[in-house]
Amino acid sequence: MREIIIIAAMAENRVIGKNNVMPWSIKEEMAHFTKLTKGWPCIMGRKTWESLKKKPLPGRLNVVISEKLTEVRQICPQEADLSSIKIFPSLPAAIEHCARYEKIFICGGESIYKQALSLANKIELTVIHNQYDGDTFFPEIDVTQWTITNTEDFDAFSFITYTRIK
Repeated sequence: MREIIIIAAMAENRVIGKNNVMPWSIKEEMAHFTKLTKGWPCIMGRKTWESLKKKPLPGRLNVVISEKLTEVRQICPQEADLSSIKIFPSLPAAIEHCARYEKIFICGGESIYKQALSLANKIELTVIHNQYDGDTFFPEIDVTQWTITNTEDFDAFSFITYTRIK
């Protein structure tokens, strides 16, 4: 069965960003993201793509959702490997393109997460043990649809895995 996995980091007050930047920098959290997503497609909205410090994410198919942009060269650094980047006008079209993969990761932002909640069967969520000022938020998780199947707690954050209740 193909897994559609939402992967996100949020503060305790659900903040995921401010001014298109994550308001924290936690090395272990970024390593966790890399470990889970390496080798798999990462689907993200245009603003999330623009917020990446390194483009494209290495070792992954980078799939950008944008209704306005159609040419990879419009969003890419000159030296980038264009074969690892695709653009689609919608989340369903992006997921369809990735159908041959066993795992597909949905990497943000807010509107893409909202759309993906009904399509995903797993959520890999990092909860940062702090509150931040922000302008983008992770959507509420309906506990009647999801169950926690794994938790790893650390001082500054927790990794929580949710699985869709069948």
